[in-house]
Amino acid sequence: MSQEGGSGNTFKKESGFIWSVLGSAIGFANILAFSAQCYKNGGGAFLIPLLCAYLLLGIPLLVLEAVIGHKFQLPYVSAYGRAMGRPGSTMGWMSILTCATIGSFYTVLTAFAVAYVYFSLTMQVPADTAFFFKYQFLHDSGSLADWGGISWGMLVSAMAVTYVTWWTLTKNVQKGIERVSSIFMPALVALIGVFALVSAFLPGALTGIKLFLIPDFSRLAEFAIWRDAFGHLFFSLSLGLGIITGYARYSGKNVQVGRAMRWVVFGDIIISFIAGLVIFSCLGFLSHDAGVPFAEIVKTDSTFELGYILFPKVLQAMGPWAMPVLGSLFFFCLFVAGITGVFSIAESVAGNVQAELGVTRRQAVAGATLLIFAGSCFFCAGNGQHVLGALAPMVLGFNMLVAGMVEVIVFVFIVKGVQREITHQLGVPSGRWTKVFGALSLGILAIIFTGAVLEEMSATWSLAMGLRWTWFAVALAASAVLSGYSKHSHAQEFLQAHH
Repeated sequence: MSQEGGSGNTFKKESGFIWSVLGSAIGFANILAFSAQCYKNGGGAFLIPLLCAYLLLGIPLLVLEAVIGHKFQLPYVSAYGRAMGRPGSTMGWMSILTCATIGSFYTVLTAFAVAYVYFSLTMQVPADTAFFFKYQFLHDSGSLADWGGISWGMLVSAMAVTYVTWWTLTKNVQKGIERVSSIFMPALVALIGVFALVSAFLPGALTGIKLFLIPDFSRLAEFAIWRDAFGHLFFSLSLGLGIITGYARYSGKNVQVGRAMRWVVFGDIIISFIAGLVIFSCLGFLSHDAGVPFAEIVKTDSTFELGYILFPKVLQAMGPWAMPVLGSLFFFCLFVAGITGVFSIAESVAGNVQAELGVTRRQAVAGATLLIFAGSCFFCAGNGQHVLGALAPMVLGFNMLVAGMVEVIVFVFIVKGVQREITHQLGVPSGRWTKVFGALSLGILAIIFTGAVLEEMSATWSLAMGLRWTWFAVALAASAVLSGYSKHSHAQEFLQAHH
C-alpha cells in the first residue's frame, strides 16, 4: 500500500510517533558531536548551558513545528504557502533544499558507519587509524580545490543507504518509518547502555567520567560555550527543516504532540548523556593506556576524530577480540543513528514534493532519494570533507537560524490558530506565555545569527566562502522557481480560517 491512501497513512501508536521523531533527533550530533563539544568546552560545564537551551529553545520550537503539522495536516512548504502566499512558499522550499543538502551530508556520514561495520568485522583497520581513515578510506586530497578522485567504498556504502531509505519510505507510515524506527531506536538505546556499562570498568575510565560530570564553572563566563550549546541543540533536534512538521502531519488527532515532544527532548538528552559517558570513559582509558594527558588525547575539533580515529585505537588497546565484537556493534549504533535521520530528511523532502508538485508518493520518494544521493556524490570525492566544511556554516548555520526566526514570527505572531494550539500543548495558562517563548526564541536565535554573520564578515574571502554563497544563490533561485509551481499559496484564505 502506498502512502497516498489507506489507514496506514498515520502513526498507529503515539509511541511509534515518538520513536520516529527520536530517530530524526538522535544522530551523530548525540553520539559524537555532543561528546566533542563537551571535550572542547570543559566537560560537565557544557551540560549546564545545553540543559538551558533545551528548556528555553528546544521544547518550545519542537512543539511549534509539531503543532504546524498536527493542526493543519500539511507539510512545511504547504503551511508556509497558505500563511504567506508565494513568499512563504519560497521560504519553505529554501528550508527543504537545506534539508536535502543536509541529507546528502547524512547519507555520507551513515555510509562511514556502514563501511566501518565491515572493516571491524574483517579487522581491516590498522594501527595507524588516522592514516587509514583519512587517506585509505576518504582518499583525502588535502584541499577544496583538488578533487582527488572518488572513494569507491564510500560511494557504494552511500548507495546502500539510499536504497534502504527508498525501500522504507515507499511503504506507508505504519509499515515503513514507524515499524523500522520502533525496532531500531530501542535497540540503539539498549546497545549504548551496554557500551556504557562495559566502558565504565576500563582502566582509567573514571578519570574521563569525572571530567565529563564535574563542571568547570569558570567556563560558564565564556560566550562561546553558550553559543556552542544553543547551536548544537538546533542541529541535534533538526529544527527549521520541516522534519518535525512532516512527521507530525501523520499523527492522529488523538496524539498529544506537546507530551510527545517532551518525551523526544527527554530521550535526546538521555542518549546524549549516556553516549558522553561511553566516549569519555574510552578517552580516559586511552589516556591511561598511552600515558598521554587526557587534555591532549583529542587534537582537533573534528567529530570524525572521536568516532573513526580514536575509538578504533581504544578497541585495539583492548585486544584483538574487541574490534570485530565491540567495534561492529559500535559502528552499527552509528548506522542506526544515521539511517533514521536520513529517513526523516528524505520524508521531509518527499512529503513536500508530493503535496506541492502533484506527483505520486512513489515518484516523490524516488525524486527525493535520488536528489539526496546525487548531492552525496560530491562528498565521496577526495575533497569531499573540505566541501562539507565549506558548506556547513551556511547550511547548518545561517539557513537553519533564519528558518527558525521566520517560523516563530509567522506561526507564533501571525497565524493565531497555531498560537492557541501551542499554548494548549505547552500547558501554559495563556497565550501571553506563548508570546514570551516566541520573543525569547527570537532573541536567542538573533544573537547566535548575529555572531555567525560577524564571524563570516571578519573572515578573508576564500574558495570555501565562495562555494557556500554560490550554494545559497542557487538554492534561493531554485526555491523561487519551485514556489511558482506550488499548489498551496492561498494566504488570505488560510489566515482568515485560522485567525
